[in-house]
Amino acid sequence: MPRLKTFCTGALLLLLFPLAAAEIYVVNSASRTLSRIDTQSGTVQNSFAQLGLTPNLMDLDENHIYVACSGDNAVQVVSRSTGALIRYIPVAASSNPWDVLKVGDFLYVTGLFTDKAYKISLQSNSVTGTLAVGTAPEGLCSDGERLYVCNTGGYANNYADSSISVIDLDTFAVEATVPVWTNPQYAVVRNGFLHVSCTGNWSDIPGKVDIIDLESLKRIHRLDIGGKPGSLWIAGDGTAYLGDGMGAGLYSYNADTYEVYHDASDPLNYTGSMVSGSGGLIALLEQNYASASVVRLYQSDFTPLGSYNVGLSSSDISVAESGSSDAEDLVQTARPCLYPNPLHRGDVLQIEAKGLSNPRLRIFNLRGQLLHSVRVGQKVGVTLPERLAPGVYLYSLDQEGRTQRGKLLFTD
Repeated sequence: MPRLKTFCTGALLLLLFPLAAAEIYVVNSASRTLSRIDTQSGTVQNSFAQLGLTPNLMDLDENHIYVACSGDNAVQVVSRSTGALIRYIPVAASSNPWDVLKVGDFLYVTGLFTDKAYKISLQSNSVTGTLAVGTAPEGLCSDGERLYVCNTGGYANNYADSSISVIDLDTFAVEATVPVWTNPQYAVVRNGFLHVSCTGNWSDIPGKVDIIDLESLKRIHRLDIGGKPGSLWIAGDGTAYLGDGMGAGLYSYNADTYEVYHDASDPLNYTGSMVSGSGGLIALLEQNYASASVVRLYQSDFTPLGSYNVGLSSSDISVAESGSSDAEDLVQTARPCLYPNPLHRGDVLQIEAKGLSNPRLRIFNLRGQLLHSVRVGQKVGVTLPERLAPGVYLYSLDQEGRTQRGKLLFTD
């Protein structure tokens, strides 16, 4: 893989390398701002949104950005188009929310200080479920059927008893607890396997990546990365990139064969505490605490595209297609067909979901309560339960955190 020897910034790079329309969002924890970078114009809005106290990690959809504000014990909802504050959603007193993840019509939040995960309805904008998990939970990810919680074990315990809580989204109950290496902070689902970035104890215990088979819920592989790996992103070609928590370099491995390309003994020579990407773009975030943090943008072959100063103590970065999230892109390119609609009692609901692999169909009432859930194939017939009363229902097709939604009319 090529290494970057010189690095230039400015409009010349934008002329030489025209960029796909994408937006980069950065949470600046100490500055309490959200930065927005337009990759086409190269413009940076470092006060795109004002954030609450100690903002940490974020998630976004086509319309909103959700930020876990640790100091406010709340989730802040921001307009993705304008940066305007839409609402604060309280989580729990002294919970120190760490990460937030949107799946369907719910937000899931980890409470670092309460050892709990929280379920928030976006219908009522309130906590509707609280679940005890492991000690000091941080990162979250989902495949649309389960929620995976990284239980770090906590600094005070030297990150002992680190684990992943596997939570069934239908019941919001812990299905299994899988032991992992020291201090798991980030996780990503790929092709039925969970990749867990474990930082180590920031001292004499080095970092590793654990691979968990999501069918057996057993760890099947462990990669000796070394250093202090943190943020994890997997590119479309299957190359996994890991930022080093202390900015010591960038690590990489093959997410399908588990071959390690660059570990702590031979890191890629790029500064990135955190890494994110979309399409052919890779963004590295250098976290600085006394001066501006820096975002460096590259093409997939690490051709440099630009460098942008953002705020202080930046804690998260996300690259998204301009004007739409990954989920919206999926809706546009692989919209499912459900028919007949209206559906009469006794009819078989036909589902054609090209581009999705074995998605899960969920049926909700208009208050967002789950009524029915079933795994479906590419084109199948599903008979809805007889107990459903005539009326309008909401449906979603979920796969690996991506959701397609719509309305379904059910009649006698």
